[in-house]
Amino acid sequence: MANLSIWAALKNPRSITSENYMKLIRRARIIVGVGLVGSIIVFLVLAWLGGISNVVNTILSSNLMLFALAFIAVFLGMAIRFVKWRYYLGVYGLRPVLSKSMAVYFSLYAMDITPAQIGRMLAAYSLSRISKAKTIQVLPVVTMDIFTDSLGFAALTFVTALYFNQYLIYVIAADLVLVLPPFLFFINGWFYRRTKAFMGKHKFFRIFTIYGDEYFAAQSALNRWDVYVVSLLITIPAALLWTSALYFTLASIGVHAPLMQSIFVFSTSQLFGMISTIPGSLGITDGSLVALMQASLGVNAAASYAAAIMVRLSTLWFGIVFGSVFLFYTMKYWRMKRKGSKIS
Repeated sequence: MANLSIWAALKNPRSITSENYMKLIRRARIIVGVGLVGSIIVFLVLAWLGGISNVVNTILSSNLMLFALAFIAVFLGMAIRFVKWRYYLGVYGLRPVLSKSMAVYFSLYAMDITPAQIGRMLAAYSLSRISKAKTIQVLPVVTMDIFTDSLGFAALTFVTALYFNQYLIYVIAADLVLVLPPFLFFINGWFYRRTKAFMGKHKFFRIFTIYGDEYFAAQSALNRWDVYVVSLLITIPAALLWTSALYFTLASIGVHAPLMQSIFVFSTSQLFGMISTIPGSLGITDGSLVALMQASLGVNAAASYAAAIMVRLSTLWFGIVFGSVFLFYTMKYWRMKRKGSKIS
């Protein structure tokens, strides 16, 4: 596949080979590296704005036991979401080995630094590899997982904004921006079918219709009200755990903020970052966190900048590092020949 990219691979889901997959992973590593540099720059700017000595001293004097609870809460949120992943596989009648399914799922988090998390789509190829199903038929598992994560997060942010009666209009607008576009383009086939009816003969659109029909046929199995109910019952508690990382982070530096208000602040700042589609929401989430901690929680400058750095380490970068371990582990599935079947 010439000029291989994640986007090119998604347009040609049957052309992926072990060699091409490794090339995609190498490209993803470059993206993660660039994201790391960008994140370090953001952290340095935050430290400078908050007063470097004060911010550094605040971080170094933090209670590591309490800060560790932030990492534990994030991990538990990830583990709960894995239940949803297994549920989606069950809907398709797929029962890959639990350890392999878990490894592929956790590898998703390595790609959270890619624009709009598009890198997570690579997991569909590994999922195809271990389940021996066509890539185009299991790709909806990944897209639905991303979408319902966003849906649960949007619901949590809306409820907390409504409860505290703060930034409600902005949260509703951001929720719609976050949820509607992926629903129209990747989840519900209605918009695709209407577009196909008008543009089906257009050369540019034919590129997408090659696999679009098969993709949305597979997607329809997950696009049901009962699947959404189960997804939200799993995703919202997971989002609560994830966003509680700010509460434990603040507690570790001696700031005792209310739990639910901490969740509101973190979920709102994360929401604003997510709709930007900037890789890892770099800068947007960080800046929003500082502003909301100061405005809604009354946290002083040094503590707010220090907490922003710390909570991003315990959420975004913990997920990326943790996921990268599993991403490299899943490469062994590509080094082994698949008996009686070729890569879909």
